[in-house]
Amino acid sequence: MMPHLDDSDDCYFFYEDSLHDDVDDHTCHQSAAAPARHVLMMPELLCAITQFQHGLDIELAPICRAWKKQLPYCQAPFLLRVFDLDHIGDQARFQRLFDFRPDMFSSDVMDRLARAGNLPMLRFLHDSGVTCSTDAMDWAAEQGHLHVVQFLHRHRTEGCTRAAMDDAAKNGHLHVIKFLHEYRSEGATFCAMDNAAVNNHLEIVEFLHKYRDEGCTKYGMDRAALEGHADMLKFLHANRPEGCTVKALDWAAQQGHVGIVKFLHHARSEGCTPDALTWAAENGHMEVVQFLQTNRREGHRIHAIQNAMQNGHTAIARYLRKSRQKQCQCVIS
Repeated sequence: MMPHLDDSDDCYFFYEDSLHDDVDDHTCHQSAAAPARHVLMMPELLCAITQFQHGLDIELAPICRAWKKQLPYCQAPFLLRVFDLDHIGDQARFQRLFDFRPDMFSSDVMDRLARAGNLPMLRFLHDSGVTCSTDAMDWAAEQGHLHVVQFLHRHRTEGCTRAAMDDAAKNGHLHVIKFLHEYRSEGATFCAMDNAAVNNHLEIVEFLHKYRDEGCTKYGMDRAALEGHADMLKFLHANRPEGCTVKALDWAAQQGHVGIVKFLHHARSEGCTPDALTWAAENGHMEVVQFLQTNRREGHRIHAIQNAMQNGHTAIARYLRKSRQKQCQCVIS
């Protein structure tokens, strides 16, 4: 039998020709040695023979050695980093490694393949009996890999969690949301609409509003105001009962979204806090400062003037001083 070393030592198969040219004709008949030599020198036959031996081939040994160092930490990410699975050659090595060391392929590997959208390798591990977890469909949905979500739905039993629809909504994957809504029963949470609003995915918010009943929270409108998503803000105002908090106007003023500040002032009743004027002044948003100073009474002008001066917005500081002087004169008269 061909010599080999145990794979626990991260060794590999090797072939060393044991038929020497100086063999005596009396001890080894040349007619028998030549065919044997010819057979053993054929790579295809050598691979066929060695695949039944216990051990690793030379190409996979360094991977297994490095994998052992990852044992206390994370094995699955390491395996996917080692192999560039977009290339057929590395897919073949990946499959060959599985044949030699199936113990290296935990459910995490399949989960992360789903996250990467690599359906061919996912199908290979599925056909080979490797397990996955609900993370597989959750992560595939999060990344918008509908083909992977569909495969897992049809061929696996692990299912998903509500994070699948929540994260698909956050990242704008309406096609995935529609599939999950129609074929899966896990549903979503209010985070789906909240995060879609934060990231300005208006079509998704409209879909969730029309077909789902999880709703959203005040955070959705607050963050839409912060991010400057005027159309999103108006939709939530017109169609949702949750409303917003004073943070909406405060944050819009801080970011200089004067159109949203005006909309919230005229259409909503939550108002703002003194932070609105202070933040607008310290960030140099003159138009917002002027609107708040003229139309709102929550502001703390002294703090606003101090913060404006500290940040070099002298024009705003002068404006606030003059506005204060005019108000004082009006009170005296």
